[in-house]
Amino acid sequence: MKLDQLECHFTWGVEKDEVAIADLVIRLEEQAKLDLGREEGAARAQCSLGFVKFLLDRKEEALAHLLNSETLIKENLGDNCDKTLIVTYGNFAWVYYHMKNYTECESYLKKLQKINETFPTEFSSVPEVLGEKGWAYLKFSHKYYDRAVEVFQKAVELDPENREWNAGYAIALYRTETGTHTESCTVDSPAIKQLRKAIDPDDDVLRVLLGLKFLSLSKSLMNDSEKLVEKALNGSPEHPHVMRYVVILG
Repeated sequence: MKLDQLECHFTWGVEKDEVAIADLVIRLEEQAKLDLGREEGAARAQCSLGFVKFLLDRKEEALAHLLNSETLIKENLGDNCDKTLIVTYGNFAWVYYHMKNYTECESYLKKLQKINETFPTEFSSVPEVLGEKGWAYLKFSHKYYDRAVEVFQKAVELDPENREWNAGYAIALYRTETGTHTESCTVDSPAIKQLRKAIDPDDDVLRVLLGLKFLSLSKSLMNDSEKLVEKALNGSPEHPHVMRYVVILG
């Protein structure tokens, strides 16, 4: 009952048969390497890898990834890391439970209880938890994109200036507006508004996405689209995500 009340990958309704696990492992490992200079993203990738390796019944590897996640979070945030550890500790508790190591499982439940005592907010309303949940939905399957939009929207409402949550919200809106929703999009669509808001000088991935949105709306916006893509390529010529989206652009 205590485990079911946690906020972590095990309680977010992710179904193994809805996830292309082999592809997901590759993408998460790529993200972990790509974000090594940005510990928050690398820690998030390691935490997700812990859950995925559990799904593959590789529990010792799952624990190793979760330990990597915990280490990166503590190194990056120091004494201000409690809220960012909530999901990682929840995953630890679940993995140890399934390994029948109830002593370790209980120790992580106690750590989470101690964190909960330091602030009067439910874990489900902590922006750091919502952010990690949103990124998991984006990464794990296209079937979860609508959930990602809802979660990131709440995170942004609670923490409006957070760059990570604003970027996640923009990407989630972009993906839900792509395909079946394209015909109803305009230059004032929620995705375009959020992409404009979330782009910062270093975010070339969002810059390419905005270029793609412009091109999908109207040929008259091709000039604007090309300028955005050119700037993104100049800024991040070897970034794999930028290159993937540029290939889509053709």
